[in-house]
Amino acid sequence: MMLPGLAAVAASCFTWISVNQVSEELAISKQGQIADRYDKALERLSGNSANIRRGAIFSMQGIMEDSPREQPAVIDALSGYIRARATKNLSAEKAPDIQAALSALGHRDPSRDGKATIDLRGMRLRDADLQGVDLTEANLSGAVLSDCNLNGANLSGANLGKAILKGADLTDAKLTGANLAGADLTEASLDAAHLDGADLTSVRRPEADLPMSIPSGNSSPSAGPQNAQQ
Repeated sequence: MMLPGLAAVAASCFTWISVNQVSEELAISKQGQIADRYDKALERLSGNSANIRRGAIFSMQGIMEDSPREQPAVIDALSGYIRARATKNLSAEKAPDIQAALSALGHRDPSRDGKATIDLRGMRLRDADLQGVDLTEANLSGAVLSDCNLNGANLSGANLGKAILKGADLTDAKLTGANLAGADLTEASLDAAHLDGADLTSVRRPEADLPMSIPSGNSSPSAGPQNAQQ
C-alpha cells in the first residue's frame, strides 16, 4: 500500500533535482555568455574606429546591468580607457567615446562596485555632460572639470582635491563629505549644493562666498584662496 506513495515521493525528488540541475546549467551558461561578451567588448575597446569603441562601451554598460559580479572589472576597464584617452586638451563634447564612458560609469548601480573605484585623477574632462551622474567616492583629484554640467550629480565622498571646476554647474550637486581642498570653483554654480562635511580648505572662489549650506563650524571663506575649514 505504501509503494505508490514512495514512488510519488521519488518522482518529486527526481523532478526537483532535475529542475535544480537545469537551473545551475543555465546560470553557468549565462555567466559564460557574459564573460564572452566582456572579452569581446574589451577587445573592441582598443579598436581604431571610434564607433566600434563606443559600441564596446555600450556593451560594457549592458554587462554591468546584467551581471553585478562583472561590474568591478568594467569600472576598472572604463576608467582605464578614459585615463588613456582623456589626456589631451580636448573637450569631452568633442570626444563622444569619452562622454559615453563617463555616462556608463555615472549611471551604474554603486551598490555593485565592490572594491572598485572610479579613478580619473588628473583627467581633462571639460565640457562633459555629467548631469545626475553618481560618482560617489570617485577619485577626481586634479581633474579638469571646467564648464562641466554636474547639475544634480552625486559626488559624496569624492576626492576633488585641486580639481579645476571653473564655470562648472554644480547646482543641487551632492558634495557631502567630498574633498575639495585646493579646488578651483571660480564662477562655478553652487546653488543648493550640499556641502555638509566637505573639506573646503584653500578652495579658490574669488568672485563670491561659498553657499550658506556650509555646515556650522566652518568659517565663511573670503575672496581669493579660501580656508573654509581649519
